[in-house]
Amino acid sequence: MPNTFHVSLLTRDEVHSLTGEWGHEALRKILELADADDIGEIANDELEEICLMSLQDIGNQRAGEIVLEAVFGEGMRPGVRQNLVDDLQEDQPWNDFAEVSQQRGIFVAVCLLHKAFPTRYGTPDATRLTIRVQAETNAGLASIDPRQSAWLVRLLACGLSDDNIVHRLYGDELKKGEFTEASGLIWGAEIVEEPAEGALVWTMSIIASSQLFHSLTAGQQFKAFV
Repeated sequence: MPNTFHVSLLTRDEVHSLTGEWGHEALRKILELADADDIGEIANDELEEICLMSLQDIGNQRAGEIVLEAVFGEGMRPGVRQNLVDDLQEDQPWNDFAEVSQQRGIFVAVCLLHKAFPTRYGTPDATRLTIRVQAETNAGLASIDPRQSAWLVRLLACGLSDDNIVHRLYGDELKKGEFTEASGLIWGAEIVEEPAEGALVWTMSIIASSQLFHSLTAGQQFKAFV
């Protein structure tokens, strides 16, 4: 038997980057792939600026290939990366990429490319939801697992209309069984507030593609059976 939850959508806003994705190590990788000189001598607070200038110097096409290589490494074949470069300039290109597990990485790539070439790449945007989840029972409270993407997608799907893309693409997976693609649908999740002693309420923040959850609105409330 699924557990019953009362979900309140507290906030819904746009984010244009994912925190921590372009840290010092990742930026040095870009410079290495771009054959920059004296990388080890660059101060951490100068890395992003020099990285962006290096990408601009090598041009949009090569920059796109390098950024994709830095993001995916051997997880994406060179031929796929080369074919994807031109598509990165389309509106929200991650939504059209068939491999769901790599859509988040494409978003991350466009975030850096937009900084280097703001007139070529649109501002990347994703949706961040802050939700309050109240369980009806202690058993329901114990079943809440924000680390499990499948659980989160199934929870949020209860607030979506039947014609939403999540229901249309993953109708069977939402009901039961394995839901391996869910890990590619949730781009970030964290606990904002854990339940106080004796309470049955969690508050959490979730980031995902805007295409999936754009119909959810701040102030919306719904029951979820997960």
